[in-house]
Amino acid sequence: MNTLLTTIFIKPIIALHLLLAAPVASPVDRPAEPTSFEASAYVTKAHKIRLSIDKTNQERLTINLRPVGQQSAVFTEYVRRKVTRATLVMDVDQLADGAYELELKTANGRLVKYIELRTPVEVATVQRQLKVE
Repeated sequence: MNTLLTTIFIKPIIALHLLLAAPVASPVDRPAEPTSFEASAYVTKAHKIRLSIDKTNQERLTINLRPVGQQSAVFTEYVRRKVTRATLVMDVDQLADGAYELELKTANGRLVKYIELRTPVEVATVQRQLKVE
C-alpha cells in the first residue's frame, strides 16, 4: 500500500518540482540580436515628415514612402553605406490625405512605420471687443 501511494502521489509531485526548479532561460536572459539601424519619424506642423536614422553597421539603406496597400513609392531616397547618422525632412504638402507607410530597408532587415497625413482644419477665431463707458 505504501509503494502504491508513493507511485501515484509522491513521484509525480517530485517530478513536477524538479521541472519547476530547473533553470529556464527567459527572454530577458537571452542576448538581444543586434539591429542594423534605428529610426524615428513624425509629421511636423509644417506638414513635413522628419526622419532620423542611426545605423550601427555599414550597409546601404533604402527609404520608400508609399500609400498603404500600394507597391509604387511616391518618395525614394538612399543613405550611403558609410553614413551612420542621417536626418531627412520630406515635404509632403502635395500628397493626398491618407495612410502612408515609410519603409526602411537594408540587406539584413526591414522596418516599416505607418504615418497618417491630414490637412489641418482651420479653427474659427473669435474676436471680442470690450467697450467701457
